[in-house]
Amino acid sequence: MKKRKTFVLTVIAAGAIMLIISWFAGRIISKKYYFSHNNTYNEEGMLIDSVNHPYYSKRQWGYFYKIPRTIRYYSDITGTERKAMVFLPAGYSENKSYPVLYLLHGYGGRHSTWRNKNAHIIIQNLIYFEDVPEMIVVCPDCVVSADENARDENFYETIQYFDLAEKEIVDNLMPYIEDHFNVLTGRENTAIAGNSMGGRNSLAIGFRHQDKFGYIGAFSSVSPLPDERYSGGIPALLDELKLDSSQFEFLMLSVGKSDNVCGDVTYALHEYMTGHGINHVFYDVDGEHENKVWQNSLYNFCKNIFNQE
Repeated sequence: MKKRKTFVLTVIAAGAIMLIISWFAGRIISKKYYFSHNNTYNEEGMLIDSVNHPYYSKRQWGYFYKIPRTIRYYSDITGTERKAMVFLPAGYSENKSYPVLYLLHGYGGRHSTWRNKNAHIIIQNLIYFEDVPEMIVVCPDCVVSADENARDENFYETIQYFDLAEKEIVDNLMPYIEDHFNVLTGRENTAIAGNSMGGRNSLAIGFRHQDKFGYIGAFSSVSPLPDERYSGGIPALLDELKLDSSQFEFLMLSVGKSDNVCGDVTYALHEYMTGHGINHVFYDVDGEHENKVWQNSLYNFCKNIFNQE
């Protein structure tokens, strides 16, 4: 009986040791796997091959990923409580403050849309493997209406709710985030980005509030400008893109090469900014108006924000 007990304990101990060894081995293997692609950069220094390496948006074995958190805050626009989603870094501490990225969805989306694109995993992998600074990511619901069915209206009717996102984010959501999470403030610590209609709002909010946002990412953006060639009849949010004084810390435009929805808009915005002396990075990747382009864009945007060397 004693020998049997000793044997069982030995087996358990051996199993525990093997589990620990496999955990460490898994971390090493996953890290090697993550870095296994060729880091080919274009002239702007932007990594453009992550579309072909989908593991950057997948959980790596042996690493911890926080579950995104849904918050509720009061909106004085709708007179109701509204939802937003918050991604905290795996190492989030009450004793440390973090920069903030406000990440906006497109038409048909909601506060949880970027989670469904694995944005929290993409960013956490960048923190683990690419030495990107830890950050808090906030995903608003940009369809600002007390009626949940408003997002199901046709595109042109829904625009009116998207146009309220600026006031909602700046006046209601940002103060809530600053009161309830350990965030660094100031334009050097605050970024805004989004895809499609979220890109349109990011450009409009970022340019209109240059004292608050130092980084802008517009992925396959709808135009915020009145030029009828590219607006598609969508009301303009800005008469022009104009710098108040200094350049943005980082401004990025991206688009899929086969995007037949907003492709012309992004190329036109690139030409506009170039002609007006607005420093920015522009790149296009294989793809249409679709998630893989926006995931790739987020990956590249986050590699270049918050004063990385």
